[in-house]
Amino acid sequence: MYPLIGQPLYVLIIKLVLLVAVLSTNIIVVVAWLSPKNRSPVSIILSVIAFYDTSTILFSTIHTISTYVAGHLLSVTGCYINHIAGSLAFIFHSSSILTTTYLASQRCVICLFPFSGPRICGQKTTVVFSVVSFILITSMEMPSLLVRSIEGEMKRSDDNSSVLYCKAPHIINKDIMDDIPDIIWLIRLFTLHLIPAFVVTFSMIACVLTVNRRNMVSGRSSDQRSKKKTTVMLVLVMLTFVLGEFPTTFGIFLDSFLPAVPNWFSTEDGIHFANFVLVISFLLNILVYVGMSKQFRDSLKALLCRSSTEPSAS
Repeated sequence: MYPLIGQPLYVLIIKLVLLVAVLSTNIIVVVAWLSPKNRSPVSIILSVIAFYDTSTILFSTIHTISTYVAGHLLSVTGCYINHIAGSLAFIFHSSSILTTTYLASQRCVICLFPFSGPRICGQKTTVVFSVVSFILITSMEMPSLLVRSIEGEMKRSDDNSSVLYCKAPHIINKDIMDDIPDIIWLIRLFTLHLIPAFVVTFSMIACVLTVNRRNMVSGRSSDQRSKKKTTVMLVLVMLTFVLGEFPTTFGIFLDSFLPAVPNWFSTEDGIHFANFVLVISFLLNILVYVGMSKQFRDSLKALLCRSSTEPSAS
């Protein structure tokens, strides 16, 4: 049971503005990367990440709007919307984390093993990873989704105002359900935060060192320059991911291993700050693509100037 208390209006306004920004930029990203000239295994993964990021902030904003409206109107409908929107936001965000981790490890393998790496990280590997990651994320969220019903209960707060509490009795036995959150918390800590942070950071460093060493030894052919720019672009994507996830990961790390230490990231302001940094990292990706990929810039110009580039009917 948890209270359905409306969040401050400024949080709702900020989320709506960020949603519009992420939605507009990521639509451009997906259309540009999936154009016939740019379509490749890397561009497809980058488009999937953009879709996951957009879905994350979309359902997170729906959750905030529902909390704000239903918390003031004391409507039980908000409990249903919050339950579904919160779970979907978690699923899409987790999918984005694991997909970015896969992209980083894939590029690391290709940098370290330029001949066998592309074969190891082929289409079959991507499909297997997608299936395994979906099963992992769904299994973590499934216990909380399996509920008998969703109910609302009115209670009085300390200032004598009415507060709506949402209650969702789970299908799983209560004794078992009491232990599941702690187990899922540990799994989430390692699989969605610590391990991805380590893998992405290691891959980022390995790619930079490998590209610089080969550039010094082998010279600068046009193909090498193209591969280097692609690798540098992906390294910047990795760096943006690490910086965006750092506040959330650091806060969860403190809660798990240093519970006695005061943790500002667990406060309401700290959670809002971590979410804000995360969404800003979503917006930075398009700047990386524009700065590092000529193919992306050309597709972007074609999208923005389509009317002037199309041949006249006459």
